[in-house]
Amino acid sequence: MRPDFLHFYFRGGGQAMLFFKHKVFCIAAGLVFMLNLLYCPALRAQEGKAVSGKVTDAQTGEAIPYATIYVKLVGGGVKATASDFDGLYRLVLPQHILTDSVYATYVSYTLARKALPRGTTPVADFQLAVNSRTLNTVTITPKTYVNPAWEIMENLVKNKPQNDMKRLKSFGYESYNRIDVSVTNLSEKIKKSKVMKQVMPIMNDLQKIAGDQGTPMLPIFASETISNYKYTNNPERKTEHVLRTKVSGVGIEDETLISQLAGSTFLQYNFYNNYLRLANKEFISPITDSWKTFYNYELTDAHDKIDGKEYYKIEFKPKRSHDLAFDGVMWITKDSYALYRIDCNVSKDANLNFLNKVRIQQAMVQPSGTSAWLPMQTRIVVNVGTTQKKLSGFIAKFYLSNKDFEVNVDYPSSTFKESLVMSPEVNRKDEKYWVSHRTDSLTAADKALFKMIDTVKNLPIVKTYADIAATLINGYYKVGKISFGPYPYTYSYNDLEGSVLRLGATTNTRFSEKLILSGFVSYGFRDTRFKYNAGVDYIFSRKPWVQAGASYQHDIGQTGYQFEQFSYNQNNVFSASIRNGSISRRGPFLQDIIKGYVQTDIFPSVKGKLTFTHRSFDPLFSFHYRDKEDNKSYDRYDVSEIQSEIQWTPGRRLLESSKINRRISIGNGGGSPIITFRYTRGVKMASGDFNYDKFHLNIMQKPPMGILGKGDYSLTAGYIPSAIPYPLLENHRFSFNTMRFLEFASDKYVSLSYTQHMEGLITNSIPLLKKLNVRTVAVLNVLEGSLSDQNNEAYVRGRTKLNRSMEGVPYVEAGYGIENILKIVRVDFLHRITHRDHLSEAGLEPSNFATRVTLQFRL
Repeated sequence: MRPDFLHFYFRGGGQAMLFFKHKVFCIAAGLVFMLNLLYCPALRAQEGKAVSGKVTDAQTGEAIPYATIYVKLVGGGVKATASDFDGLYRLVLPQHILTDSVYATYVSYTLARKALPRGTTPVADFQLAVNSRTLNTVTITPKTYVNPAWEIMENLVKNKPQNDMKRLKSFGYESYNRIDVSVTNLSEKIKKSKVMKQVMPIMNDLQKIAGDQGTPMLPIFASETISNYKYTNNPERKTEHVLRTKVSGVGIEDETLISQLAGSTFLQYNFYNNYLRLANKEFISPITDSWKTFYNYELTDAHDKIDGKEYYKIEFKPKRSHDLAFDGVMWITKDSYALYRIDCNVSKDANLNFLNKVRIQQAMVQPSGTSAWLPMQTRIVVNVGTTQKKLSGFIAKFYLSNKDFEVNVDYPSSTFKESLVMSPEVNRKDEKYWVSHRTDSLTAADKALFKMIDTVKNLPIVKTYADIAATLINGYYKVGKISFGPYPYTYSYNDLEGSVLRLGATTNTRFSEKLILSGFVSYGFRDTRFKYNAGVDYIFSRKPWVQAGASYQHDIGQTGYQFEQFSYNQNNVFSASIRNGSISRRGPFLQDIIKGYVQTDIFPSVKGKLTFTHRSFDPLFSFHYRDKEDNKSYDRYDVSEIQSEIQWTPGRRLLESSKINRRISIGNGGGSPIITFRYTRGVKMASGDFNYDKFHLNIMQKPPMGILGKGDYSLTAGYIPSAIPYPLLENHRFSFNTMRFLEFASDKYVSLSYTQHMEGLITNSIPLLKKLNVRTVAVLNVLEGSLSDQNNEAYVRGRTKLNRSMEGVPYVEAGYGIENILKIVRVDFLHRITHRDHLSEAGLEPSNFATRVTLQFRL
């Protein structure tokens, strides 16, 4: 135990009270005992009579494991027990009880008291409220004091290699998981609104289930899943075989798709890693190798007993409250210094958006035949709020329980052929199966959940809101067999077309699960031109995914945004945004595009695509090109191209759905690079005017970098060995904000676009910026490019005498910025480092500074 040092306690900035901790505690305990003895009649209970119940969080409804439940005894002392991982407890009552009350307490929660229920099997459920007036403690210790928790932490880190499950050659287990999602923060005003009248009868039932002090929530999604999970090391591979699933939710079109997202793979958290990835961010583990740098620790009990065995109980808090770190309590084994249990929350001051609370609870088990420990039970609670306290948010609860462990088994390589396998009976309705395979029993609230959701999702007003939410997320509004959109394209304005209205639509699975018809029509009120598109796609197979299609489009293109489309490929928001503004300076042209393609998944992580395109170029600016090879001049031209592309995305996981007519994947490389190789062959056939070759290689990655935040880069290399008009070359502008449109072109180049998201590395140490929760970013864009003589001469022979070659000097742009302003705004300040004196055609100097404002949603 730590020495009896002086403590200062502060409550809301009030006057400090100085006292000796143990002495005052003894005096207070004595007074409480005397008062209870005078005013509280003793309750006599029969030996063996027990009170039981469940301890939950009053706000979220989550189970609270390891809470202390006790009764006070005549003569002093208490009789206590602890809740298990599911919050359940059973306390055998002694013969002489001081009061007729039972108490429940846990770290950071307010003490709860309830009268002992009468009857032969009394039940007392507790809903504990978070203690918002937790005392801040400043401990004064002499310089010679050594924190007793440090030795335990040093041994814990020293023994990580033998306790970590990653040391195993392989392991597997049967997994049961449950996911619940509910709407919370329903104000009285919202409850009284017209739209909620249909829901109120359900809300009244929820209030009864939540308990006297519980907060009722409106359930909108629930799922249960049974699966077999297997993992092997060297090389690292994993697979999950989903055996059975049960799903019910508001706005859920495809239960099979949700089943693939509800498996145990997404609930794997290993605190032995230095960082835990949560919500696509890196959180510092409380048992990181650099534990002393990031956390404060306190040994609160060196002899805490669980099931008759003693453990070290250590509380921990981050040294900087705004860091992405945890505060909580953990239990460490005394023999091997292994993590036995942990209950932690993301610090309430952590630099996060929308996440009001993240809590992870985990209980470990040591399977026979190994020194390593594996997670036996895991619970995750995520409270997602909004930018305004008056608006509703939602709470997502994830529960995972594993059993039938096996370790160091020689699995055949065919076991890991697919990362996800769905059983033919995955959606079979069979309640007896669930009763026999659940690793825990459902409470009354759990049993009522599915029935309530089925009622809620069939309410007309809920269906309407679900449709609106689907439109905002998917970009399309579904009306029967037709989906209209994407809505970002509906209106745009630019200096060439003026105001543009566009109507687009595509068929959905109600029309066909294989055939997709799509198209759009738009009209520019300044140029008085119609633009249009029509396409047909056909899905030959969903596993592996094989799709082909053809389309025709008549629209305006932009030379400055024509190629190098790796980072922004199929990004509707970006594609819609570049249709606005001053496009006359971007080299606009009318184009007719006839395209046919076929794509397939060669492997789960490798996608291949073959495309034939015939495209016309009818410039809306002064253009002239003379081809030295055939001695012909062109004011416009046509090209015919055959393009092959292969993309490798390690870690990607393909999902199956019969109700969504597009290829769905998750993972997108994670921290691994996404590599794309593209070869384009232009041919003088099918009315093509030129023969040429193009080679491109792109690598994109978002590597997590721990305390430094996250990197984000796109590295592209291109080579064009042919003589072609400059609009067919690379006219760089995608990533270079200080570069003029069409200022430089290359037929051989390497470009790097890099952004370092530093999260709160700097701002968490500056009081004002810390309070605003803003974050810093750094930007570096570099281009090394050149033009061969055959293409550089083309400019002299074409519309301009301006040399667009970089002449051996790389183009460098660097910047810095602030993101997370009002949680959605990012501002960058960019400086042009090189080519600062490169004049335009009109003889104007470049602008060497640019400001960029963007909207983004980042947790």
